[in-house]
Amino acid sequence: MSTPLLPLTAILLDQPSTNKAEVLRALSEALEGALRAEGVLAPGGDPLLLAVQSREADRATALGRGFACPHVRLDELSALAVGIAVLRTPIEWAPGSVVEWVAMVAAPQAEPAAALKTMGKLAELAQAVEVRPFLRQARDASEVRRWLQTKLRADDRALTAADIMRPSLGQIGPDTPVPEITRRMGALNLDCAGITDGDRQLVGQVTADALFTLGMPDFFRQLKSVSFIAQYDPFEKYFRKESGLTARDVMTTDVAKVPATATILEIVHLLSVRGYPKVFVVDESDGLIGVIDRIRVVDRLLNL
Repeated sequence: MSTPLLPLTAILLDQPSTNKAEVLRALSEALEGALRAEGVLAPGGDPLLLAVQSREADRATALGRGFACPHVRLDELSALAVGIAVLRTPIEWAPGSVVEWVAMVAAPQAEPAAALKTMGKLAELAQAVEVRPFLRQARDASEVRRWLQTKLRADDRALTAADIMRPSLGQIGPDTPVPEITRRMGALNLDCAGITDGDRQLVGQVTADALFTLGMPDFFRQLKSVSFIAQYDPFEKYFRKESGLTARDVMTTDVAKVPATATILEIVHLLSVRGYPKVFVVDESDGLIGVIDRIRVVDRLLNL
């Protein structure tokens, strides 16, 4: 991974834009102009603004704590680049999300990992309490660029679980009734849910497969055809027992868990070769901090 380009003319301090569309236009045009001038964005092709608008329409990029990170990947771009806008007045970026500063990441089409690492570093910066005061008090764009160059310095580490995981959505304990689990999994479109104890330590998982086959006799799994038992109700036993079942009764303790430093190769191996439905990211005490499934990997790398 190379250190991102940080063109001075694409560091906009005290930006007067009063809405999201104005911010995207100002920052896109500043970054595109700088990249074309430096020869890393090939002539022709659609304006950067169109790509940013299309990506933003697909999914808003406000990441919390007053920070947004619109991003695109372009065939015409030969180097990773970042532009910054510090807004004079906070604006609404998405319903319920107010933004004070924006980092726009433009990456070559073939470098999703580099873009993810840069976005991860920017998101970490956004969590630091001193960042917004610094950006507002910075004397000029050169000071901001020097500071960012140290924060976004290149590294050669592999893409890790921390770069692609999503936070765990709520908590399901071992004593949670099965009907409640199925409702929550259905509402969130989950095919696997982690089970954690009162200290948020991972103790098992409940899968849609386990729930789906609950109560089915063993012979049912071996049948090539069900024509001779077409009237059999495979869920009859489930409905007789559901009111008394909890996560403890249907979960398995054979789960795929990795630290936040696990590489993308380790994660893909667990998901594809070992066949786990989900990888759980845990801390040193097995505390659940994030989850990764196949769709998450595909979405983060292919649809960045």
